Amino acid sequence: MLNRFYVNPILPAQNGHRARKFYRDVLGLDLLTGPTEDPMVFGAAEGSRVALSEMPDRTPPPYPMISFMVTGIEEVVAELKARGAKFQPLGPASFAGVEGKASGDVMDFGQAKSAFLKDSEGNVIALNEFTG
Repeated sequence: MLNRFYVNPILPAQNGHRARKFYRDVLGLDLLTGPTEDPMVFGAAEGSRVALSEMPDRTPPPYPMISFMVTGIEEVVAELKARGAKFQPLGPASFAGVEGKASGDVMDFGQAKSAFLKDSEGNVIALNEFTG
């Protein structure tokens, strides 16, 4: 039944101004709401959106709550780093039973590659590229 409705993830932000700047200026998403509105909504490809709301007492979980499906992950990571994004160090990991091989900030699982960064509020964001 819910398959006909739009999904809109909402992430916590401890500081709305800082989060707005990060999502707009570092990630390069389109700010769809006003310059001081809360929640703030950002647009990406194909009408997808992510919202953030100022919740100073909420601690983000240590795992990704959103994932961007990208192409050319190495180039995307390099561009985001040039804009100030900080990627998490990669540890041992597996995907679909395949051990990943780390190359810089990207983990290669054969059929998929992944990288993980934290936003200005501590939320983990995944970048994923299917390669197989």
